[in-house]
Amino acid sequence: MSAMRRVGGQSGMGLIEVAIVLVVMGVAGFFIARYVGFTASTVKTVQEERPLAHTRLATDQATLATLRGLVRTYQAQHGQPPADKATVLGLLAGPPRFQCTGNDVAYDPATGDLRLLVDDAARC
Repeated sequence: MSAMRRVGGQSGMGLIEVAIVLVVMGVAGFFIARYVGFTASTVKTVQEERPLAHTRLATDQATLATLRGLVRTYQAQHGQPPADKATVLGLLAGPPRFQCTGNDVAYDPATGDLRLLVDDAARC
């Protein structure tokens, strides 16, 4: 007798076995399609929200807040704001390290006001 022969003289797969295989493949395909769809939508959401850019901008805003505090302290001690941006930056132990590419501060010596050049997370 051949090794491929079943009891009763039948060989190969029957209609029920083929149907079971098709159902299992259909269910697996459904879950794979859903996984790929969810993955694509997650990637799209992350790209739209840009969490890293928001974090970089928040870090630069914290650096700006520190500089503003130093300018206020300088103004309280000397009765006037620092004369120029170099004096403001000299109040720090080292130069500020901005996280957004190309970011820097703009300083108005008349008012002592500081602002970031890049203040939008989409440009960060």
